[in-house]
Amino acid sequence: MRVGEAPGVDLVRYLIWITFSLITLGIKNYSANAKGLNDVMVIIFFIVGAITLGLMTRTYLRERNSFAEPRKKFFDTLVHNIGFITLMFVLIVVLRMMISYLQVNGKLPKFTNDDVVGSDQRVFIFNLLANVFIISVQQQLVQTGFFFNYFFRRSSPASAVGGIIISGLIAGAITLPGSMLQFFMNSFFGFCFALTYLYTQDEKMPIFLGMLSALIGTIMI
Repeated sequence: MRVGEAPGVDLVRYLIWITFSLITLGIKNYSANAKGLNDVMVIIFFIVGAITLGLMTRTYLRERNSFAEPRKKFFDTLVHNIGFITLMFVLIVVLRMMISYLQVNGKLPKFTNDDVVGSDQRVFIFNLLANVFIISVQQQLVQTGFFFNYFFRRSSPASAVGGIIISGLIAGAITLPGSMLQFFMNSFFGFCFALTYLYTQDEKMPIFLGMLSALIGTIMI
């Protein structure tokens, strides 16, 4: 359990991290369109993204030092939980493939704020780098890392279920969904990431899955 702060302090800090992630995502969404990239906005995105992600990561790692348990190594956690991680990965991939298939066949609408597809190959490369290495990491720090550091810290079934539900809803909201369908889809992914965090007790695992999910989602657009 993290060394406690006043509840109001934790809430203010959490709102700051949410704001950082929303600002970064908003700039990213304005950086590309079907005609190509806005070079100025791209530069601004990477500057803002690097600064905000650096602040978030530094703060999270410092706060993790207040936990009683020792920090875990990535590969140790991955090997010890390989079955569960594989299950979550397959679940995410299957869901993304199903949604992409239904959209291609016209049975689901294209989400209004999905990554744009343009003739300029730089648009795809930008979306790939932005989604995988900045947006996905920031969103995981918000929806699982900081969230479970600040809230739902009790070791009880009720706290775990409540944390998973609210974390998932936050995950759906911070993607700036353009429809309720997109909100519920991203919330479901959020449930998977929150469950992964609670199961492994290692923030690196939902970040890893989040990056893979962003990679697959960007490729399938």
